Amino acid sequence: MQSFLINFSETHRILAYLIIFIGVLIEGEIILILAGVLSRNGYLDFFNVIIFAFVAAVIHDLIYWSIGKKISARFGGSLTPQGKFLFFKLDKISRFLKLLRKGNGLYIFISKFAWNFNRIILVASGYLKIPFKKLLQYSIPASLIWAITFVSLGNIFADKTEILHKDIKTAAIFIFIFILIIIIFEGVLKRLFRREIM
Repeated sequence: MQSFLINFSETHRILAYLIIFIGVLIEGEIILILAGVLSRNGYLDFFNVIIFAFVAAVIHDLIYWSIGKKISARFGGSLTPQGKFLFFKLDKISRFLKLLRKGNGLYIFISKFAWNFNRIILVASGYLKIPFKKLLQYSIPASLIWAITFVSLGNIFADKTEILHKDIKTAAIFIFIFILIIIIFEGVLKRLFRREIM
């Protein structure tokens, strides 16, 4: 896999940046860590990777915010407490939206670092008709910090990849700890929201 990525990034640099761009729209963190490893070894430019990731992250936020605005237009901007939307109970969504309305900017910023929780916050922000400028006010710095953080992680740990190839157990532990930290962070955020909603 590593040799494929290296050969691909050497021969198709523009396409590699396009893959990073699309990868950030779909998933993000793993793509950026891999791009950071490739940039450390000189196959991609570190700053170009950050620029592509940053722009894609802001576009990602705008897409999900727009989805929320369309849902708001469809429901007339208000959810009735009875019934369900998709598989969510509307009374809980209403309480969540009231909470989000109070501190929406902070939630937009913090959610960037919690995997799929970010998308929920962005859709809810669009639903609440949070202004475009306010979304950008929090999305731009969060996206920049997020891109720099994950590309830098890959860049910093690029030297360790040779060690990790030789020691599969160490690689598995490293990946497990990284995923566990993100899951714990996301769980703490969800618990905070639940406590506020209840």
